[in-house]
Amino acid sequence: MKKFLKTVCFLTALLLMVASGSGFAKEGIQTQTHNTLTGIEVDLLSIETRNNVLTVKFKVRNTGKEKQSMKFNFFDCYVLDEINQKKYFALKDADGMFIGGPFYDNDKGGRFWFDIAAGKPMGIWIKFPEPTGQPKSITLSIPDLAPFEEVSLGK
Repeated sequence: MKKFLKTVCFLTALLLMVASGSGFAKEGIQTQTHNTLTGIEVDLLSIETRNNVLTVKFKVRNTGKEKQSMKFNFFDCYVLDEINQKKYFALKDADGMFIGGPFYDNDKGGRFWFDIAAGKPMGIWIKFPEPTGQPKSITLSIPDLAPFEEVSLGK
């Protein structure tokens, strides 16, 4: 009977771990903290290449106890190919707007400027040209964050 109870307890604990995500790798490829906003963390969720375009997705999380206002201009974001020493800025549409979102407004081609409630996340995505030198990894730069370095392009 004791062995049966131990087995049931073990399987219940295992099921709870799987359901809650405990014991698994943290979501995202890399995480950086904001240089000046306490409690703001940004997870690099994915980077996909299709038709010579990189689509980069981030999640901004406010781990603090108060609302934080995070802002940056999309023109300050870039991909760096360190091997070939080239910088690639976000793509623009025919109207001169950067391809990404969400936008707060259209100032300077678009900017991210949103309040992030305590304990809440918000997604960001940006499209960049694929680096022409075919590097195996890149660096991503978003204002007020340490760079996301050695991000694999999966080649």
